[in-house]
Amino acid sequence: MIAPLKKIIVCLDHTSMDQGLIENACSLSKVAGTTQITFLNVIKDFNLPDPVLKEFPDLLEKALAEREDEIKGLLKKHFKCDVSTKIRVRQGGETKEILKAASEIKSDLIILGRKKVSDSVLSTRVARRSPCNLLLIPEGTKLKFDNIFIPVDFSDYSSLSLRRTLLLTKELKSKIYLQNVYTVPSSYRYSGKSYKEFSEIMKGHAKKDLEVLIKKAEKQSQELVPVTTLDEHGKVIDLIMTEARKKKVDLIVMGAKGRTTASALFIGSKSERMIRINEDIPLMIIRKKGAVAGILETLKDL
Repeated sequence: MIAPLKKIIVCLDHTSMDQGLIENACSLSKVAGTTQITFLNVIKDFNLPDPVLKEFPDLLEKALAEREDEIKGLLKKHFKCDVSTKIRVRQGGETKEILKAASEIKSDLIILGRKKVSDSVLSTRVARRSPCNLLLIPEGTKLKFDNIFIPVDFSDYSSLSLRRTLLLTKELKSKIYLQNVYTVPSSYRYSGKSYKEFSEIMKGHAKKDLEVLIKKAEKQSQELVPVTTLDEHGKVIDLIMTEARKKKVDLIVMGAKGRTTASALFIGSKSERMIRINEDIPLMIIRKKGAVAGILETLKDL
């Protein structure tokens, strides 16, 4: 049984993105079954000389209080939802404080903004070790759920992504694209078939598997649309992004791992590449609840 996204953390960075993140968190809470949203802001280390800190011992305390007041003002102006809110302002390293908050609050989702010009370092670091689901929202993007895209490799994680999406859109008439990117094995030449003939065979299997997946899905008013794509050059994520942009989707939902990633701690290479190259479409990375154990111990390495 998949649970609602009851506890959400929204990571604010004291920039113009904060307003959009606050408004998008409100929109998401209306369909996600959210009961509590924590707005987190991390003030980076001051790195002030000891004499200065001794002369102004309450400098940090005042900075934290001032930032909290600023966030309260933003929420009063831009958060128009009947959901319990909390404000958490900390000083330190961003990744460490975000993961620490997620662990302590037992959050179901972390929301991060993504700047248009960004090297995605923070997003990747958080995604690698997040104990829960992660939603990356590009700067200036309004979160919608009309058209959603799910890459499917028939692993447990892609199944989880579909179930999460169906729960999220259970009262909506969303169109959900399910894309399977298939390949032709190098051993096809031993079958006596040409490359083109064998690719059609693989496509047929992909279509059949998608049909089975759709038939089993517990959908409400959503429309599930199968998509098959041949990967001839080992560029799965590029093909996913091309198709998602072509269909002008509002959101991409994908599992933290695929069939080949063994570690429960880190995300798969495909998910990580998606984070790096996707600068324009909101991306939700799905994790299994409790899949990352001992997260506080991993913070020691950050």
